[in-house]
This record gives sequence, C-alpha cells and structure tokens, in this order.
Amino acid sequence: MHKLVAALVCSLTIAAPALAERPDWWRAGGPRIRMMDARLTTLLDSGLVRSATLRTLVQRLDTSDVILYVSRSPMMPARLAGKLTWMSKAGEYRYLRAQISTDQTPDQMIATLAHELQHAVEVADDPGVTDQRSLVELYKRIGHPSRAAVSSGWETMAAYEAGQQVRRELVSLPTVAAARAAATDQT
Repeated sequence: MHKLVAALVCSLTIAAPALAERPDWWRAGGPRIRMMDARLTTLLDSGLVRSATLRTLVQRLDTSDVILYVSRSPMMPARLAGKLTWMSKAGEYRYLRAQISTDQTPDQMIATLAHELQHAVEVADDPGVTDQRSLVELYKRIGHPSRAAVSSGWETMAAYEAGQQVRRELVSLPTVAAARAAATDQT
C-alpha cells in the first residue's frame, strides 16, 4: 500500500512541473482551434505566417470560450466553400464545427478558413449563443440568407470581408516568401 502511495506522489510530483509549463489556454480548456488533420494544420500554419488578419482571428478565438473543430469535407456541395455548425455547450465552453471544402486551392482553403473563423468569432462575441436556435437567431440579426448554400444558411459581411482580406494578404506574400520568412524567424 505504501509503495502505491509513494508511486502516486512521485508521479504527481513529476507531472506538476509539466502542467505548470503549459500555456494558460491549455490549463483553461485546451486549444481553441482544433484542426482535425495534418493538411489543415499545415494550411493554418502557412496562413498564420502570411496573414495578419488570420493571426488576429486566431488570437480572438484563443481568448474566448469557443472551441472550434475544423475538418475538410470532400463531399461539400460545389457552391459551398465552407460552413460553420453548432455542436454543443458543455460546462463553460461552446463547441462549433467548421468544414472546409477540399475542392479549392490551398490559398482558397486558407481564405475559407479565415471566413469560418470570423463566424466563430461572431459566436464568441455573443454569449447568448448556446444552442442551434440561438445560433440561427444571431445570424438572423447580424447576417443575411446565404445565396451559396444549397440548404438554408446565413452569411455576414464581416466573414466575407475577412476571407477577402486574407486572400489579398496571401497574394502579397506567396508561399515561397513565407517559407523564407519563417526560416529567418527561426534563426
């Protein structure tokens, strides 16, 4: 019995410093943006190097109670580049899901990601959004019906503008230049 207690105390002592070294957001619910595959992670990393707007959106979500899961969707309707859906509210966190169409170039996918992150920020900015009904009410208030969606959907000017701004930023700093800039930052 004493050996079990000693082992438990020892393991807690070893684990405590590792927990203390984690960033605040880790101790407070973990990362707010959770990419569901390596390809999306690579696109996000590239976008963060190349776009101040994308960095701002990520920073805004990092300080919120919204946790966003992002996945690719090869089966998305052709007229839809991305979409945001409500998942759940659990404890102090609200969970959303963004899907990005795979039928786009990498830069288009990054811009679509920015568009969907802006939608997630809109939800984060309204603590009254706690379920699907209140999500729809938010978009009835701040948006307009989407023309691109095959099923009912909503759009906002802020999300449209975020996507367009990120597209402009990506064009002004192509991938090769971004890779050089990232390499310079690491030295």
